[in-house]
Amino acid sequence: MPTNTPNKVKYGLKNAHYALLTIAEDGTVTYGKPIPIPGSVSLTMDAQGDTSTFYADNMAYFVTAANDGYSGTFEVALIPDQFRQDVLHETMDEAAQVLVENINNQTSPFALLFEFDGDKKVTRHVLYNCTCTRPSVSGGTTTNTKEPSTETMNLTASPLPNGNTKARTTVDTPAAQYAGWYDAVWQPLGELVVTSAAGATSGKTALTVAPELTRGNSYKYQTSAFVALPAYGQVLSEGWTDWDGSEEITATTGQQIAVVEVNADKQAMAGGVAKVTANSGG
Repeated sequence: MPTNTPNKVKYGLKNAHYALLTIAEDGTVTYGKPIPIPGSVSLTMDAQGDTSTFYADNMAYFVTAANDGYSGTFEVALIPDQFRQDVLHETMDEAAQVLVENINNQTSPFALLFEFDGDKKVTRHVLYNCTCTRPSVSGGTTTNTKEPSTETMNLTASPLPNGNTKARTTVDTPAAQYAGWYDAVWQPLGELVVTSAAGATSGKTALTVAPELTRGNSYKYQTSAFVALPAYGQVLSEGWTDWDGSEEITATTGQQIAVVEVNADKQAMAGGVAKVTANSGG
């Protein structure tokens, strides 16, 4: 339930960061640590997607609108050299300390994090899958006033394989997620459908989980009267038990059981909760 007063207006742009994006062949998404882009000037992203209208009974009977992400521009005071190397793949000549652009270099995808001020609270955003063009080269002579030149990149924000395009905080976002927004790219925990049925022996439950486990990942579970799922990326250690995906589990009928898929680093990727049905031994 919302407990805080929402913003009425927004203004300003600051705290832009980028985090390099890697998408594995199986669709698994990983991000590098967010790196600041100082000097944000403006960000304009227009929604992309065609509208399809089906006419019947002499009217627009059914209308659908596709979500193809966003495209627009990001203007900064000066693009950092680190961004030029990480994303634009300009190369540094180590001896001369000169950045070199080559026509064969391909840009890397990244997440763009940023925030807008509000009358009540700053709202923090992330665009999950961005690509950008090279900025133009421009400048002008100095007159009696020194007006800084800026640099602008064309951005495209596309959906991830799971369909997620962007996320933003609200006035009720928990303090931990809000404070850590620029420590790591926040993502929602993936969903597992967990089903519990009576096991073959007394006190045991047999679980089924969908979708199937991603190669290289494993399961952990926890059962009690109430189980809270972890945040995406949270390391699971104490209080969570390894599960091979098939062995029956000792549990109490009516309690909850949570199953979480973790990667090789024991970070939570997806999870689900079920009400336990165990063999009563009758």
